[in-house]
Amino acid sequence: MELTENLLLQYQDKKTIRIVYFEHLSSIIFAIDMDNKRWPYAINKDELFSEYQDGKIVILKKDPYIQNVVEEKLSSAEKERRNHGWDIVNYLLQQVESEHLIFKVQYRNQAIKQAMNLYKVSYNTVKNYLIRYWRGGKIRNGLLPAFNLCGSKGMERISSDKKRGRPLKSGAKQGVNVDDKIKKYFRVGLNRYYYNERQNSLKTTYELILKDFFTDTKVDMNGKEVPVLKDPSKIPSYHQFLYWYKKFNDSKKEIINRKGTRNYFLNHRSLLGNSTQDAGLGPGTLWQIDSTQFDIYLVSSVDRNLIVGRPTVICCIDVYSKMIVGINVTFESFNSYTSVMVALANSMTSKKDYCLQYGIQLEENEWEVACVPQKIFADRGELNGKQIEDAIAGLGISVQNAPPYRADYKGVIEQAFAQLNIKVKPFAEGVVKNGKNIIERGGEDYRLKANLTIDEFTRILIKCVLFHNNHHILSEYILDEVMIEEGIEKIPAKIWDYGVKKMKGQLRILPEKTVRMHLLPTDTASITSRGVRYKKMLYASNYSMKNNWYQLARINGSKKIKIWYDPRDLSNIYTINEDGEFHKLTLLEHLTKYKNRGIDEIEQIINYEESLDSKTKEKELQQKMKLYDDIQAIVDQGKKKTEMEKDESLSKAERLKGIRDNQRQEKDLQRELVRSRQKDLKMDSQTLIGSQENQIQDDELSMFRSIQQLDWADGIE
Repeated sequence: MELTENLLLQYQDKKTIRIVYFEHLSSIIFAIDMDNKRWPYAINKDELFSEYQDGKIVILKKDPYIQNVVEEKLSSAEKERRNHGWDIVNYLLQQVESEHLIFKVQYRNQAIKQAMNLYKVSYNTVKNYLIRYWRGGKIRNGLLPAFNLCGSKGMERISSDKKRGRPLKSGAKQGVNVDDKIKKYFRVGLNRYYYNERQNSLKTTYELILKDFFTDTKVDMNGKEVPVLKDPSKIPSYHQFLYWYKKFNDSKKEIINRKGTRNYFLNHRSLLGNSTQDAGLGPGTLWQIDSTQFDIYLVSSVDRNLIVGRPTVICCIDVYSKMIVGINVTFESFNSYTSVMVALANSMTSKKDYCLQYGIQLEENEWEVACVPQKIFADRGELNGKQIEDAIAGLGISVQNAPPYRADYKGVIEQAFAQLNIKVKPFAEGVVKNGKNIIERGGEDYRLKANLTIDEFTRILIKCVLFHNNHHILSEYILDEVMIEEGIEKIPAKIWDYGVKKMKGQLRILPEKTVRMHLLPTDTASITSRGVRYKKMLYASNYSMKNNWYQLARINGSKKIKIWYDPRDLSNIYTINEDGEFHKLTLLEHLTKYKNRGIDEIEQIINYEESLDSKTKEKELQQKMKLYDDIQAIVDQGKKKTEMEKDESLSKAERLKGIRDNQRQEKDLQRELVRSRQKDLKMDSQTLIGSQENQIQDDELSMFRSIQQLDWADGIE
């Protein structure tokens, strides 16, 4: 049994626990009971292994406690509660020097008191957030409120004139219910008076909103128009305004609009240190990610005569061991959300199927890295954007961005790119010379030598990664005294294995479907009577067929659904079914030409087929013109003959009379004509065969006479 963070174990009495912390160096293990709201407790490693070997404990492969939800379907209240809890949990973890201290009472209570004072919440609130965080797999969605278990979900509240909420103790007038119109006033007022450089207070903003939308104009004694507040029963209170402000407010937008973008990035954005901070704790603690345009030109996988340009390579590397944990090769632009997310998904999931896609069979322990890191360090481009930040934060990962103009902060990943270039350049054609994409005057255009497709180049790159991880010697790597004593080789895989066993780094495991749901790009597909249609391809699954997706689509029409997909291989796509499960749809068998192909290659195939169809349609149209001309000629000839033989003395009734008899006579005539033609054809064939036999006999006789003359001439000599 290999112990990893987030591992679920179940006892014979059905008690289930989750390992929330495991330190290999000291064998410290903390677990939490999934059925009780109690703090995590320490477990003896030897006892745990003993009970597992005796069959008293089993490992649960399916994790029913991790919530997979579609972000767009969450209400603003759910997001607000979740994000509030997430802020509190992150604050608590930052108050302790090392994560294992949060499990010790004295350190935990001290951090909780600080959180209570800062966030104005009770002890039980903080405790509940922490326990839900650990039980939910240490990801942000584990803090979602269980709104699905209460209330009347999906049912609209019946509005009335009666004021909602408890009566005021002062006996003052109750005020007004906030409807959509008043919400609109709040939004307009916030944008007009609060989200700007004037930095008005919320109280002032509220008063200005009342002035604009809740006053009537009256004329005073001097004939001057003055604003007068409406009746208090028709005015929302300041507390109501604050309530909706908190719902509407985007803290990032607030800071940028009130204090400026520079202030936000300087003082409020998470910058948690340099590129190597905390990497010494062990594998999986800190990863670096970067992208580069590789120095090689590739050809189209559909038509090798077409040069398609230089690929972008995104690489993710573990800072502690220097092991390359994931890659992505694409034609997407730099800092593309899709390409970066796919590279991260590749880093956190099994590489077996990915390598098989390119015909590479991995050996045991050759590239078995499939964990979720604690932190990811990137350039200011790769992970810059709210969509990317939310996706990564959803997996419980902290993001660090490099300061501008500090390439030295990402030296680990830059060195990995350099090593990959060095290994590929001596053998490949179409390589950029001297690292400069410039063709010298009179020189040969190296781009014309390109001969590798993106699949072939990816296969080469995977081979290079496997060599780097398992055989490349890190001559600059500094071993500590213990590593030297144990004879650890300066090879990434060896350092990784040592770190997993001896260091404090924790390999946190999440279900693959959870990783895919957070990181894979999304799109919209259609459920049709022929299957789930996406980009001219059709998909199906056992679940979809059992639940009559396609039969219902034939009856009720097609239906749009949200899907997740891997741009490197569209053999499968993923969706959320009616049971809330993240499940796989597979490409139909008759579309195998698209199997194991990426989205770029499939689009090339589709475009190539469309261009062929276009050319064929031009030829078809030309031949159709000729066909029309031939038909017209035959019609004109028949019309001319009919006009010549037409008997004008016959009436219309006489011409229409006896059509059946005329048809029978015509049928007999046609049969007679067919027999006559077959007889003539047979006679012509016999005549031809006879003439050929006579010709052969004449040729043989002529040859015989020539031989005799030759022999006679030889005899005379």
